[in-house]
Amino acid sequence: MLRRTPCQQPPSQPEDVYRVYEASDPFHALPFRLGVSLAREACLLDDIDTGRRLLRLGPVLLETREQALVQRMAETLYL
Repeated sequence: MLRRTPCQQPPSQPEDVYRVYEASDPFHALPFRLGVSLAREACLLDDIDTGRRLLRLGPVLLETREQALVQRMAETLYL
């Protein structure tokens, strides 16, 4: 029997919500914009908390249902 972890989410639905965060990491001097789907956000936050991703999330810059808008605005995607 497989155990579902926060990172194993069902496929996103067309009505999914997306956020664009201001983010930073130790390898880049300047902050960047990170797009993430709400369905994958829990996995991203878990990766940050456990140290698998060396990111720091800043303020939410945008929250929308339009994936194309997120893809245009964000420099990095986590969809």
